[in-house]
Amino acid sequence: MKQLTRIRLVNWHLFADTTITCQGTTYFIGVNGAGKSTILDAVQFALVGGQRDVKFNQAAMTGSRRTLSSYVRGELGTEGQRYLRGDCTGLVALEFANPDGTRFVHGALVDAYADNHSPDLAYFIVHNAELNDTWFFKAPGQLFETGGLRRHLEHFALPAGGQAQVFSRLEDYRANLLNRLGQLRDTFPAKIVKGVAFSPLTNIRDFVHNYLLDEALVDVKTLQEQLETLRHFETLVADIAARIAELDRIEEYDAERIANRRRRITNGFVKRRAEADTLLAGLKRRRLERDEADLGLKRAELARDGLGESLKLAQETLLQAQLALQTDRTAARQAELRAAIATAETDLAALCRREAELSAALAAELTAMRTLRDLLLTDGQPVPQELEAFIGESPTPPAPLPAKEGGASLPSPGRGGAGGEVASATGGVGGEVGQRSDLQSAICNLQSVLDSLGQTYADQRALLVEKVRGLREEGKRLQREIAQLRTGDRDASYEAAAPAAARLRRLLRAELSLGPDEVVYLCQALDVADEAWQDAVEGVLGAARFHLLVPPAHYDAAMRLYRARRFKDDLHGVGLPDGDRILAAARAGEIRRGGGDRLATEVQTDHRIAEPLQGTVRAYVDLLLGGTVKCETLEKLRDQRQAVTRECFVRRHFSTSHLDPRHYRRWFIGGRAIPRQIAEREARLAAVGDELAALAGQLASLEQRLSLTRDRVRRFIDLERGLPELARLPEAEAALAALGAELAGLDTRTIAALQAEAQRARVAADEVQTQLSQADRSIGDLQRLVHTLDRDVIPDLERAGAAADAAAHGFLLLADAGDMADEAEKEYTRRRERQALEIVLENATRYEDDHTKAEARSRDRLREAKQAYSLRYDFGYDSQEDAGRYTAERQRYVESELPEYEARVARQRGLAEQELVENFIHRLREQIEDARSQLDHLNTTLNKLRFGGERYEFITSPAPDLRRVYDMVMDSQAVLGASLFDSDFRRKYQEGWDLLFERLTIGADASPEPGRRDERVEELRRLQDYRNYLAYDIRIHYPNGDRALHSQISAKKSGGETTTPFYVAMAASFAQAYRLNQARPSDTIRLAIFDEAFGKMDTARTASALKFMVDTGLQVLLATPPDKAGGLLPHVDSVRTVVRQENHAFVLEIDKREVET
Repeated sequence: MKQLTRIRLVNWHLFADTTITCQGTTYFIGVNGAGKSTILDAVQFALVGGQRDVKFNQAAMTGSRRTLSSYVRGELGTEGQRYLRGDCTGLVALEFANPDGTRFVHGALVDAYADNHSPDLAYFIVHNAELNDTWFFKAPGQLFETGGLRRHLEHFALPAGGQAQVFSRLEDYRANLLNRLGQLRDTFPAKIVKGVAFSPLTNIRDFVHNYLLDEALVDVKTLQEQLETLRHFETLVADIAARIAELDRIEEYDAERIANRRRRITNGFVKRRAEADTLLAGLKRRRLERDEADLGLKRAELARDGLGESLKLAQETLLQAQLALQTDRTAARQAELRAAIATAETDLAALCRREAELSAALAAELTAMRTLRDLLLTDGQPVPQELEAFIGESPTPPAPLPAKEGGASLPSPGRGGAGGEVASATGGVGGEVGQRSDLQSAICNLQSVLDSLGQTYADQRALLVEKVRGLREEGKRLQREIAQLRTGDRDASYEAAAPAAARLRRLLRAELSLGPDEVVYLCQALDVADEAWQDAVEGVLGAARFHLLVPPAHYDAAMRLYRARRFKDDLHGVGLPDGDRILAAARAGEIRRGGGDRLATEVQTDHRIAEPLQGTVRAYVDLLLGGTVKCETLEKLRDQRQAVTRECFVRRHFSTSHLDPRHYRRWFIGGRAIPRQIAEREARLAAVGDELAALAGQLASLEQRLSLTRDRVRRFIDLERGLPELARLPEAEAALAALGAELAGLDTRTIAALQAEAQRARVAADEVQTQLSQADRSIGDLQRLVHTLDRDVIPDLERAGAAADAAAHGFLLLADAGDMADEAEKEYTRRRERQALEIVLENATRYEDDHTKAEARSRDRLREAKQAYSLRYDFGYDSQEDAGRYTAERQRYVESELPEYEARVARQRGLAEQELVENFIHRLREQIEDARSQLDHLNTTLNKLRFGGERYEFITSPAPDLRRVYDMVMDSQAVLGASLFDSDFRRKYQEGWDLLFERLTIGADASPEPGRRDERVEELRRLQDYRNYLAYDIRIHYPNGDRALHSQISAKKSGGETTTPFYVAMAASFAQAYRLNQARPSDTIRLAIFDEAFGKMDTARTASALKFMVDTGLQVLLATPPDKAGGLLPHVDSVRTVVRQENHAFVLEIDKREVET
């Protein structure tokens, strides 16, 4: 066996330069924190290498804090000193002795850096040579760096047979080291890492997986490829089946289209034949109607001739009666009087209506003028004489008389008193001529007065409207500025307070390409500490608050631009402080802030402004305010030449004044500026609202006065023009009365008799004339009917009937359905036998659109199905109505391709089944049986050992979560020769079969969810790992013959009782890794490293466990505190005490006999 003999540590945590000898099982004793784990971590690092795989100081549960770099630099973690060393190189080397006495050394040099850069490593193996410091030190106390080690060892003279190898890659070092340590397996480094900080586990399954049984996943790559190929062929078969299904649907749609086409064509022919027959029936009716019209015409002409003779006799009688009436004088005068009275009544009615209209208008204007007079008196203005004159001259009109037949109410002829009744209706504006003249004069004089008052009110209204417009614009501006200020945007307030400065700032940013922080207002860079002095600072600075600060490097360019654009952009009054000159003056002492009584001390600069501007701002504020003294009272103000009070009384050149509150109450400096500006604007906005409300009342009053003055002028002009028309009213009334009196005095007795005779003759003549006209109209109607029938109706029906008959037969030809002529004719005959012609036509017409739509729908479905198939399967464009090409495609799939791919599926299923049985199921069964065999072998060893009289045995059973697959795997030998896919075996284990295939085909299942796919990959690994198919436990055999399972008593027993078997099993695991259970044990190292071991075990159990490890042939390195030494010393070969003094650690070699004594 190969034994560890020496450990060399240089710059390894607290070990500056230490060599530790090891003889057989070596026991490191020391208090906590002395450095025991540090030594074992060094051994672990040399055996495993790398930084990711090594778990430093796991026993102390601080693995997450210890790193390779912190070990080399000596991390202390104290406040005063965190590391012992800065940039440095560390060395870890192990020396092993071969059975023939030769030695070999391996380990690593580590360059660690103070800047936390990843350390550099150089691994080495020196064969057939004892450990020699000259390999690593280029001078006393100075190690080679990793880059120089290779060059040094290549030229170093090693003993005869010696050979040095230096590796920069961990993989190369580990491969050569495992071979040098005795051709160990690749799992050895992981076993060492787990053993260093091994602590008994309560989970037996994890212990078996991590320490007893090695991971060996069944290779399923070929099986997955076979299954993916099978799935590919199955997918092809499914695709062909899907194509056939779609082609079947296309064929169904084509058959449906053909059936709907036949129905449409048959119905179309029936309709057109019915239309032709309907036209022929109508033609027969029209010809009969024409014959009947001829007969009626002849009869009407005979009746008309008789009425002509009767009309002549009636007209002669009427003529004689009219001649007798016309020769009577009294009748003639009566007619003249009646005509004259009708004309006079019309004229008088029009005058009366005009009088009523003017009276109503005058009453309305009188009311308005009285209202105007009251308003003038209310306003305290004099009432014009013209207005008083109009009110005094305007009469109160009487109520108008009711009119009859649209005119004035007049007496009937022959009645008296007409003159009195007419005269009563002429009051008001139609009164005396003198009264009308005075009223007309008053109306004329009042017009100029109303126009003058209206102009005055209009001017006042215009002023108010302009003021309202200004207030509304101000309100909108205030609302906009308040909204901007609430969002932190101060630009609105700067635009309002200093528009020229805002324009110049935008110009400088645009032309000089400066950022918003490089061109700032002076007020943006300031703040006022004491709010009580804010008004004074704002007022004294005044317009200087809006001076623009620019970086000194851009000052000259800014001034050139300012000068060039000062007139064009109206940039007058904006200040640009010269930063360079201001700072120079400050450095020269020309600018001073002054003492605490100076106003400048109340102003602070904002640190958030650009760095080049901060010094300029402070100096400029001192320049502007450093000379102004703060005073508490006006009396103290008199003692100063330049000073200011909190109330903003300012003194300059011995003159005192008060600053304008409109300037200093709107704050722009510091964080309090925005709330103050918002509050000020909100107050002003409320005041604007109150002003608008007051102005609205004034506008309403002016509108009322305008409606009573300017708007009334046109109405008075109309009144003035209408009054003269009423002068004719008395004359018209007198003339009408005279005509009525004359008409009433006529003797009308002879006239009545003559009129009655003439009326009878007229009635008789009119009756005969009416009959004659009716006869003429009847003859005309009959003549027109005959003419229409002969010229239009009958010829049109003849042509339409012929065309309809031709259309019925041409319809079949146009539809390319000539072969359906007999079928269509039979259908029409069948319908005519069962139904009347009108019903046949009505039904055919009703269903024609339905049949057309049904055919269109079936055609569309067919076209869509064909397009969908062509797009999905790249079958090319098809413009034919039928599905012939698709029917041929279906025939090809059904007869050729589908059978071919089904055969391929069958062959591939056989290959997949063979791979599944031979390389997965059988291999998995072999691994499970081998695992049981390994545990049986371990149990054979454990059977000979007694710990406190107890014996331990590892037992297994099928894992519940994989029981379905386990049963199928272990029972697979029962199926020989039969297909697993089709046999009863698959049906018996269907659930396990489905689970297995679901996991095995994960590679072909491109799940769109990465998290779910990773989970399924992990599930597949569980199926590949034979260890997951078994559940593990430890059976405890007691001296009295009782037995118990560890899983059932672990929570009830002490830690020592339940942890003993784990240490024994761990030792057996190391023995297995070193192949010690073979007939001829291999020449390997025998290291088993335990840090803080046997923590909860009593002395007897600790001794038994350690004795078992030693008897097994292991070279154990273990570390414990001193309190555990009593039970361990008898079973170790050497004892090493680890001591720490301040920040240095040492290893003392102790004689085991002295310790025991």
